[in-house]
Amino acid sequence: MRLREKPAPMEKVEEIKLRILREAVQDNIDGARRKKPKVAPGWKTLLPLWLWSALLIPALIYLLVPGQVISTGNHSALESARRHAAVGETANDPELLQATPHPVSRAAWPLAIKKIIIDPGHGGKQHGAISDSGVSEKEITLDIALRLRRLLEKSPFEILMTRQTDETLSLDKRVAFANENRADIFISIHVNWLEPRDIRPLETYYAGPSDDPAIIELAALENRDSGYSMADYRRLLEKVYLDARRHESRLLSQTINSSLFHSLNTINPTLENRGVKMAPFVVLVGTQMPAILVEVSALSNEEEVSLLTNIDYREKIALALYRGIQGYATNPNGLAKKGN
Repeated sequence: MRLREKPAPMEKVEEIKLRILREAVQDNIDGARRKKPKVAPGWKTLLPLWLWSALLIPALIYLLVPGQVISTGNHSALESARRHAAVGETANDPELLQATPHPVSRAAWPLAIKKIIIDPGHGGKQHGAISDSGVSEKEITLDIALRLRRLLEKSPFEILMTRQTDETLSLDKRVAFANENRADIFISIHVNWLEPRDIRPLETYYAGPSDDPAIIELAALENRDSGYSMADYRRLLEKVYLDARRHESRLLSQTINSSLFHSLNTINPTLENRGVKMAPFVVLVGTQMPAILVEVSALSNEEEVSLLTNIDYREKIALALYRGIQGYATNPNGLAKKGN
């Protein structure tokens, strides 16, 4: 029994075509030389042009126009190549690559917020910002986080904290904790330090690139104890630019920031709302859920320090965070109503 010939690989088809063409051309040239036809002297220089035209026109048609191929096996390979080429052309279409798809509204995906990670910034050997009077960021953030947990536990949420005591915890471990526990949202609480010191700011961040020197400097300070190595740099960088969570994180940031400002502005009328911004903070880039980092105040301003050392003011901050989370969780569009 004669075995069926194995079809040529797809990548060999064009090589076979070219080889056949070269052989055909060479055979015709050799045949023309052997025959040595007698022609008028005036046609000696025109004969090669006529011969090449007769050969090249069919050959070009054969190569450029899709037609029958050498065998049935090669036919399927070539058809597969054509399909892949069509897909490649579509994928590399500049207009398609530049088009930004519209984000899908949360109203179309009524998914419940069930598990929340609260991340008190710094801790242990990582003091964070420290005021002139000795108040450290790690103490303020932990106190606010514990108050927020108490408020959220009255709601149908499962609440987890990256740290519950004054312990040192690297940023990569905070990220791993949130991802391993499959949280729905991640809230990192911080207190800033800014120059000039008369600034009394409130600002909220979500993951993304920034060309603002002040934000880059702040991100460098927050990321210095990340625990990540240079080998992780490319993966983190890709997530900064290609993160599908960005839209939801921005909505969460807007909700939280709005709630904080409208709540705290009543007792702190000089509070400056610096809004919602993007920044490449490691805890935001590495986490796999909508994540924000909120700077609730600044220890560089002693009047802010006086407020932060007041139990009622810290409770007010926790309550505003709680209302913002509730507004995001209950509203499909992610935006809390003004005044919440």
